[in-house]
Amino acid sequence: MKKMQEIYINLDDSGKLSNHEHISVYGGLVFLSKDEKDKFVTQYRSIVNSIKCKYCQSKCNKLCPEIKNTNIKNSDKRRIMNYIKKYYVTALVIKNDLVYEHIKTNKGAKGRFLDYSLRRMIKEIVKNLISSGKVDPDAPIRIIINIDEQTTKNNGYYNLHDGILEELKYGISNFDYFMSVAPIVKSDLEIRLTYQNSAKSYVVQAADLLAGTIRHKSIIALNNNIEIQDELNSFVDLKMILP
Repeated sequence: MKKMQEIYINLDDSGKLSNHEHISVYGGLVFLSKDEKDKFVTQYRSIVNSIKCKYCQSKCNKLCPEIKNTNIKNSDKRRIMNYIKKYYVTALVIKNDLVYEHIKTNKGAKGRFLDYSLRRMIKEIVKNLISSGKVDPDAPIRIIINIDEQTTKNNGYYNLHDGILEELKYGISNFDYFMSVAPIVKSDLEIRLTYQNSAKSYVVQAADLLAGTIRHKSIIALNNNIEIQDELNSFVDLKMILP
């Protein structure tokens, strides 16, 4: 029996799928073991602890505000991003203007589209790890997915857990076009999906910072008629642009 492999995928979003914004994104960090994740958290926490007190609005009571993409100075953001970039970074960018109007204006349709987008992103992450030899598709795999709980409150998801399992383990049948997509995981597959309070999760805090940075750079690329992929190449390992 081959050893269980673990993939930790930590995600947050920035921007909303709507007519009011041109770009919405998910940014994330991927780890291939608990040891790697714990090592990241230890150093990330150390960096955050060294800067967080400067963002307190009153006398320090050891309850400093959460460091987020929206409340941090550029110099501190660069310092944290330089550390994050040492790990496997992933980005999903949605060009809102190209998404059908009925999807953007209907809550149910929007939730299903975002489910689909996240399934595609996670599938591409696993495919990339397999093709690069970092994951063995014939050995059992456990995927632990952590998403900011505020994301699901805003967007809503249907059955993301089962959808990811179906994408990876069983393949998806498209009855409209009489097509089937082959599964990519051949052995046992376990999916653990949790929605976490970012104030208590350093990996989700890092994903928040990533998502905001990815969205900012994607908007710059869009405004300057530059390919979004090119703008993200310097720090993102796997990029997906939808639709």
